[in-house]
Amino acid sequence: MAHCNDQLIEQLLTQAEREGRCLVPPSAAIRKALLRRIGGAVVSPMPGLFARKTHWEELNRAQRHCEIIRTLAIIHPNWTFCSFSAACLLGFEVSWRHLNVVHVCSATKPSARPGARIQRHQIEPADAIHRAGISLTPPIQTATDCLLQTGFADGMPIADSAISKLGLMREQLMEAVEKRAGARNDRAICTALTTLQYADARAESGGESVARAVMIETGFAPDYLQYELTDPFDQTESMRTDFAWECHVRELTLGELDGFAKYTDQAMLAGRTTAEVLVAERQREAHLSIYGHPLLRFTMNEVRSAGVLAKKLQTAGIRQTMLPTWLNEVEL
Repeated sequence: MAHCNDQLIEQLLTQAEREGRCLVPPSAAIRKALLRRIGGAVVSPMPGLFARKTHWEELNRAQRHCEIIRTLAIIHPNWTFCSFSAACLLGFEVSWRHLNVVHVCSATKPSARPGARIQRHQIEPADAIHRAGISLTPPIQTATDCLLQTGFADGMPIADSAISKLGLMREQLMEAVEKRAGARNDRAICTALTTLQYADARAESGGESVARAVMIETGFAPDYLQYELTDPFDQTESMRTDFAWECHVRELTLGELDGFAKYTDQAMLAGRTTAEVLVAERQREAHLSIYGHPLLRFTMNEVRSAGVLAKKLQTAGIRQTMLPTWLNEVEL
């Protein structure tokens, strides 16, 4: 019997992985068998949901969040997902700190009990759309909800990706935010509008968006995004850096956000080993050095640590401009 359960569990886990969701046990016996495996080959990301440990560890936070949502949508077909959960499903760049709970529409009062894994928002899902059988709030409403619930730095990846990935217009989003002026506090409206004013579709990752927002907040806004240089060893190839600042006449400082994903994420590795990616990165940096521009590298930990990135930029000789006072500049 135990051997039969083992085979069935393996089959069920494999099927769940193919469908991009977690496993919901079809029987009490399978559930008990899965519970016994927790701490070993199986993980339980939410009560009643199970996944193979090796598979779960290969996923980033956003991918895990989407697998949980796809599973909950099967268990609760009448649920409509909203806020950061809907944004994640739609392909927006969402700061992972907002993906610790699942966001769902509710016709009753909103709820956010401490420690709860489901957060209910008092949002009318009348205009819900359906993606792969999952009900969620439409893109403009989703982006607007997120921007009104977060600050400038965490709102920037939402705004950037809403424009670049879904082709939404800045004006559309600003109009949607302004329509909420009577229902939200002025500060949230101002912050959302300012985030959209600074939004830029050229950002290639959520991390770059957050880093740029922090630079703007501290007075070190980059002069260029995705700054392009010709490869000095191959004139048919170009190289881009995430950021660039004009320090003096005809002098630049280049900036690169370092992340672990490009060395570990299988999709980003594109069949290469981590060692091969590291060597290619060193070669690229050597080619960039031919131009003589200083290259400043920093991590998301430095971006998120108060004052650390600003201190690094200042030490690198990048001019600090006047700090923005956007909350007083946006007219409602």
